[in-house]
Amino acid sequence: MKKIGMIAGMTFSLVVGAACGGNHTGQPHVESPKDEAIIVSTDRMAYSDGSEDKLYHADLEYARSFKFAPQTDGIATRVMIRPGQKVAEGQMLIAYPPQNYQLQVEQQQAIYRDLQNKLVKQKALLTKGFVARQTVDDLELEVENKAKEIRIMEEQYVVKAPFSGTVTDVSVTQGDHVTPGTPLFILSEMDELAAEFFVSLEEAFQIKEGDSVILELGSLPEWQGRVVRKSAIMDDARKAYRIRAEFNNRHDMAVGGMTANVRMKLAGSGNSIRVPLTAVASVGGKDMIYKCVHGRAVATPVRIARIVGQQAVIEGDIEPGDEYVTVGIEKISDESPINIMNSDL
Repeated sequence: MKKIGMIAGMTFSLVVGAACGGNHTGQPHVESPKDEAIIVSTDRMAYSDGSEDKLYHADLEYARSFKFAPQTDGIATRVMIRPGQKVAEGQMLIAYPPQNYQLQVEQQQAIYRDLQNKLVKQKALLTKGFVARQTVDDLELEVENKAKEIRIMEEQYVVKAPFSGTVTDVSVTQGDHVTPGTPLFILSEMDELAAEFFVSLEEAFQIKEGDSVILELGSLPEWQGRVVRKSAIMDDARKAYRIRAEFNNRHDMAVGGMTANVRMKLAGSGNSIRVPLTAVASVGGKDMIYKCVHGRAVATPVRIARIVGQQAVIEGDIEPGDEYVTVGIEKISDESPINIMNSDL
């Protein structure tokens, strides 16, 4: 009876053990997180024309300006202008004679009056035959020359407008003593605005006269203009090339002397591939993009040839039409399974 009981106990244990072992091997397989597809967004590579928008800081001035500074000392006896005043060509603007100037003019005017009186008497004598015709002719020429001399003296220290325009600045008041080289006023044609800015040697090769330029003045609407001049010599101080662009200022806005931004689209070499900077990952000190191949992200080394705004011009084992990850690269690695969402493909 004891043997039978032992055999029965052993049999029961084997049955229970077999049952437990069967339940363990029958459990479903659980995938590791590494095998789960990662949601990403993608795009396809395409050739770019290589053009890029460039922004420069520019100094604004009016396209035509006349800044007057005297060459001699004087006194501003007449200041006939004010800022914002429109003047016509030839109009008198400022007089600044030296202190003894008026006395000199009066002396010459006295001589002129004496010559005129003498001429009147000589003409009377000529009618009576007491003097020769040549004597009267010589005296008339002398009177005429003296009148010109006085007119030159009177205008020597009077400044007239060289062209019609607007007085944009006046730095002298009546009674001021003026010195050589000190600007007294600026006259401008405000209907044309000029912007000067500097570009690198590489950019200078890409810019030509007639190219379109956009002027940005804060909240004001953008102005369209053209490049009118490109320096052929590098500026020693800036180590760059001077560019001048002009814009129509049909509303005569007073923006001369301001600093603004100008924007140009520079043509590139073409046949380059650009991707967003956010699509380039740095792995082990190397730049990578992730191509999408058969549902997996394939790490592909690239070289960044140039950065244009928020994009990178890249070179490497890439071709137009290659699909690559644009969003989600921080969550993937080489051979990661991916699930493409929000793609325009």
